[in-house]
Amino acid sequence: MTVLEPKEGRGRMRDWYRSVVGWMVRHGFVTAVLSIAVATAIFLPGRGVFAKAQWALLYLLVIVIVASVAGTWPAILAACLGFLAWNFFFLPPYDTFAIHDSKDWLSLGAFLVVGIAMGIQTGRMRERQERAEARGRETALLNHLSAYLVSEVSTDSMTQTMLQEASRLLDGASATLLVADHDERLSAAGGAEPSAADLRTAEWCYRNNKGLGLHAPDRGSATAGWPVIAQPGDWGTPNVDDSDVFLPLQTITSVHGVLHFARPAASEVPSKREEHLMVSIANLIAVFLERQRLQDELTSAVALREADQLKSSLLSSVSHELKTPLAGLSATISNLLEGDTHWDEQTVREELAAVVTNVTRLNNSIGALLELSRLEARSWPARRDWNDLSDIAAAGLAALPPHQRERVKVDMPDDLPAVNVDYEQWARVIQHLLENAVLYADGGQDVVLGARKSNGDLFMWVQDSGPGVPPEEKELIFEKFYRGKQAGATMPSGTGLGLAITREIVVAHGGSITVEGVEPHGARFVVRLPNAFEGEGAT
Repeated sequence: MTVLEPKEGRGRMRDWYRSVVGWMVRHGFVTAVLSIAVATAIFLPGRGVFAKAQWALLYLLVIVIVASVAGTWPAILAACLGFLAWNFFFLPPYDTFAIHDSKDWLSLGAFLVVGIAMGIQTGRMRERQERAEARGRETALLNHLSAYLVSEVSTDSMTQTMLQEASRLLDGASATLLVADHDERLSAAGGAEPSAADLRTAEWCYRNNKGLGLHAPDRGSATAGWPVIAQPGDWGTPNVDDSDVFLPLQTITSVHGVLHFARPAASEVPSKREEHLMVSIANLIAVFLERQRLQDELTSAVALREADQLKSSLLSSVSHELKTPLAGLSATISNLLEGDTHWDEQTVREELAAVVTNVTRLNNSIGALLELSRLEARSWPARRDWNDLSDIAAAGLAALPPHQRERVKVDMPDDLPAVNVDYEQWARVIQHLLENAVLYADGGQDVVLGARKSNGDLFMWVQDSGPGVPPEEKELIFEKFYRGKQAGATMPSGTGLGLAITREIVVAHGGSITVEGVEPHGARFVVRLPNAFEGEGAT
């Protein structure tokens, strides 16, 4: 024998009660007939106990119960059946419809009128309550979906959730979302793959911005957000089944696609409630797609603005570095070509030396731009090999002009092992760090290039005695085209790419670069390269 727990027993009783009430609601007229029949069978044994008028009150109670469960029309049927049952079974002479007392005619008429009135009023109250509860559930669900769409960013996730909720709200109706691409071609973003005929119908709705399968909203009803509904039989309007609904996803700016509802074949045409739900769901999806479009446009606009800012920075930072040597070249060569001037050999050599200086400066500027672009495009990968750091330092020093080269003091131990780096790229690191330090070194003082090994890591630094780097600029100086504010107007101009290139190369090697202050003034750029000496025994 199975013993039910109290909660389990209550749960089964509740499920049984709901199933019985659901059956009564679905079969309202049968409920009315059965209710009057069962009530009559219960009342008959007491026919001789109560007065005849008291049975009318009991039948009115049954009518109210039928109206509260099954609705208005079953309640009217119950009132008519109660009228007949009271007359036949409880008004003398019994078991006949004949009436001997004329006062009973008045009682019967009053009973019928009151029963029908009570049934109508109670049924209408029940129907209004059901509509209010349904609207409350639908409003709560639509609010939930609206909040979900505000936070959702994935079109696929949105589509899956919205179509599932649509099927649940519309009693099993299937939904298919067709979204237009940039070429204004519709494709299924969720739901079942549409047939060729459904796709043609959806394309017609998209091109004409008209809905199909719904009734036009009544005058005086809320029409905000409703699409224009094409009427069947109008010229050019496709024919659709009663179970199909096509709604364009329209916003104030454009049409983003079409939402297709397909109801079960055996179901009736959509009710007004279902039509409003379909339009609300379509509007929510349209707003989501509009938000996605605006987000994409905002992202593109931000990218374009950043590209414009980068272009402006490039032009403002590089134009001087490119134009100045070109202007110097043009002026020097023009002077040399003057036919009315006699140039001695020493002057010609000096002018040609100026040409070489300007060409070198121009070449360095262009080379820095190309190096940075290659690094950012990953087209200049690091080809690491075992190299002597002193050889790399010599290559970096050789890239400096002779008068700057003389100001660099190298502080490296003789027994420093070989390091695993890209020779050419690391030479660029040393070159750019030294160029930056020489540029800002105070009063022509020396610049120190040092390196040490610590726990398998390489620490390399370049120190100058210039104005130093303020704390707020310690990250900015590694950005493209940025030159320190303390450089002052007397500092020679530069492209502002040297430190940016240095950081790109160091990061590509798995290292890091920082800048420190030096007392009493100056800056020290420190490069740390982890595991730079692993496998050094092989060399």
